[in-house]
Amino acid sequence: MTEINETCQSCGMPLAAPGDHGTEGDGTPSAYYCRYCYRDGAFVEPDATIETMAARGGEMMSGMFEIPPERAREFVLAQLRPLLRWSGRLVKSCESCGMPLENPEEAGTEADGSANTRYCTHCYREGAFVEPDLTRERMIEHYAPLLASELGMPLEQATAMVTAFTATLPRWR
Repeated sequence: MTEINETCQSCGMPLAAPGDHGTEGDGTPSAYYCRYCYRDGAFVEPDATIETMAARGGEMMSGMFEIPPERAREFVLAQLRPLLRWSGRLVKSCESCGMPLENPEEAGTEADGSANTRYCTHCYREGAFVEPDLTRERMIEHYAPLLASELGMPLEQATAMVTAFTATLPRWR
């Protein structure tokens, strides 16, 4: 059985509800793509490029979160790069921080040293969370100022953005 993704592998939109998924040619929900990117087994915009998607997404992010337009576009481009449509492979993300697990060395480890495919090495090592007492609220307090500084956006908007993003991660649901 195909694993259903929680993020559109074309635009990065969270696939939170069944109606968010696109459709295959037989009408079944797409496991990988949202309804805006994929319908009836084909991309809505088959000639779209990653740059086109980054510009569109950057414009939306800039307006939603008061990010300078060029920084928003660069941020969205970085989020799109590991997605299936653009990378040609399905890249899992850490279920705690959202970091793409693009290389085996980025995976966390179990107590026996084997790879953990759910969490990154920054969040999970030797069979346990690096910060076992970390709460979602503390994570937001830590990452929002970093994001605000990196993207040149107001702290309140960065807090809203990190709050929305962490709500999509399995560790924090």
